Amino acid sequence: MEHIHGSHDGLLIFLSYLIAVVASYTALDLAGRVSMSEGKSRWLWLVFGAASMGLGIWSMHFVGMLAFSLPVPVPYELRPILLSMLVAMVASFIALSVVGRNQLTTRQLLVGGSLLAIGISAMHYIGMSAMLINISYDPFFFALSILIAFVASFVALWLSFYFRKGGERGEVWKKLGSGLIMGAAIVGMHMTGMMAANFHLQDMSISSSGMVLNQTFLAYFISGGTLFTLGLSLFGIFISKRFFVKDSEIKHKTNEIYLMNQELRQLNDHLEDLVAERTAQLEKAHDEAIQANRIKSQFLANMSHELRTPLNAIIGYSEMLAEEAEEIGQPTFVEDLGRINKSGKHLLALINDILDISKIESGKMEMYIEPCRLEDLLEDITTTIQPLILSNGNQLEISGDLTKGTILTDVTKLRQVLINLLSN
Repeated sequence: MEHIHGSHDGLLIFLSYLIAVVASYTALDLAGRVSMSEGKSRWLWLVFGAASMGLGIWSMHFVGMLAFSLPVPVPYELRPILLSMLVAMVASFIALSVVGRNQLTTRQLLVGGSLLAIGISAMHYIGMSAMLINISYDPFFFALSILIAFVASFVALWLSFYFRKGGERGEVWKKLGSGLIMGAAIVGMHMTGMMAANFHLQDMSISSSGMVLNQTFLAYFISGGTLFTLGLSLFGIFISKRFFVKDSEIKHKTNEIYLMNQELRQLNDHLEDLVAERTAQLEKAHDEAIQANRIKSQFLANMSHELRTPLNAIIGYSEMLAEEAEEIGQPTFVEDLGRINKSGKHLLALINDILDISKIESGKMEMYIEPCRLEDLLEDITTTIQPLILSNGNQLEISGDLTKGTILTDVTKLRQVLINLLSN
């Protein structure tokens, strides 16, 4: 069995590495977008993310395979190629499901990383089986490629979970650095797997279903299409994040407004209760004041009535006694009885004042308007107030021509007002 050796196209290897870096960066962004989604939207992002990420990983491996050329034409079978692409997408779906959780435990990291590593390894070697040529594998490099796949998968899952939240300073550069590392690990796994492969010329058979591909053209075509697709995916993720951030801000503001409205409603309800309570207290106090004033007015009216009866009797009897004393020639008694009469009338006037106050408070004050000569009114007031003025060392003077002055007034109340003013 003749062993044949192949060679790699350096530019295509670089393209495969570039695809791996972009796919890794896209996976980091997709992990963040999946973690922010819920319900049906989450499943849609998982499917879209698995398709984009799986296409990127598969393209990297397939371009890497096309970068390898043998001295003889090698046909490819279509079914293993499509199967390897499907395996890559399923592995990507599992990976995004793991890192899209709220928490990533060690067990989840190990299980998810192992499934992703198995998927990547299966994708690579299923893709290699599409080459219709006799291939044997070196056990050491075969095992090493599997080990690299496991390490790369664990690191990829951890970095995806770490960067999924975003919002940190320098996030883009950190993701780019992580993408470079993850891309190198993926390419390293592929190259190690290619090193494990030994190609033999004997028993090589071209199946009727096999296709001899233009490797260079197909590699560039797949590279360009994949990079364009991943670029559109990144742009879509960017736009989606912007909408998500704006939507979150709107929801936050809406929630703040709702909470403020709730607080205002509670304060308003409380204020209404306080106002109602205070109004009830004021109404109660007002009713109590009216009731107390009514009782007071009634008391004053009763008291004035009770006091008027004996006072009127005293005033009447003093006038009668004064007339009798004057008839029998007792001037001393007349003077004393006059003082009694005057004091009684003064006390009666005070009682009338009290009664007038109660009438004012009850709204029943009445005015008795009649003609009055100012000269007579002022003479009466002067005679009444003169002793008080002299006792205080004051002097009362009236100026003006009042002989013909006549006014319409309540004489009793005007006399009372003027006496009160002069007394003060």
